[in-house]
Amino acid sequence: MKNKIAKSVVMMVLAVFLLPLTVQSEFYQYQDENGTVNFTDDPAKIPKKFKKKKKIRDDDMSDPESKEMRVKINGNQVLVPVTVSYRGKEVKATFLLDTGATTCTISPGLAQRLNINPRDTDVSMAQVVGGAVHAVGHVKLDYVLVGPNRKYEIDASVISSGKNNDGLLGMNFLRELRYHIDFNSHTIRWGD
Repeated sequence: MKNKIAKSVVMMVLAVFLLPLTVQSEFYQYQDENGTVNFTDDPAKIPKKFKKKKKIRDDDMSDPESKEMRVKINGNQVLVPVTVSYRGKEVKATFLLDTGATTCTISPGLAQRLNINPRDTDVSMAQVVGGAVHAVGHVKLDYVLVGPNRKYEIDASVISSGKNNDGLLGMNFLRELRYHIDFNSHTIRWGD
């Protein structure tokens, strides 16, 4: 019986790793009559009189180590550009800033982009918000870099976290960091 359960857990983890996930975002920039530069991820939110002045900007993390960086905001969700490294492979991704998550998570798609082999993960069962129980793979990332903040040997769980992100930026990364989110300008400022 235990052998069947173990095989089922391994098969579930392998299936999760094979699910593809892609995230791409564009920001639109326009300057209003007061000279204020505005950003939005929804072109429908640009006032009609400023549509000709819009510029499309890919969320390319042109300066990923800046103390102030652009973020994507969906309602109360703050999506931040991150750089993740596993066994020397570095990948750019988008994480949901989640002060309610104990640890960082990465999606199966990001695990695949990082060449994480499911056999190299420690598998356990985890209960998520809502009470559902999932098989979860645990890995130790070389580092996670967000703005000027780089933390080494970060524990992460491989589990689907949402449609708009590659993972969650949990408290094992955010603990002891100071930051301010400006919902109007879609920016986050790290430090004092």
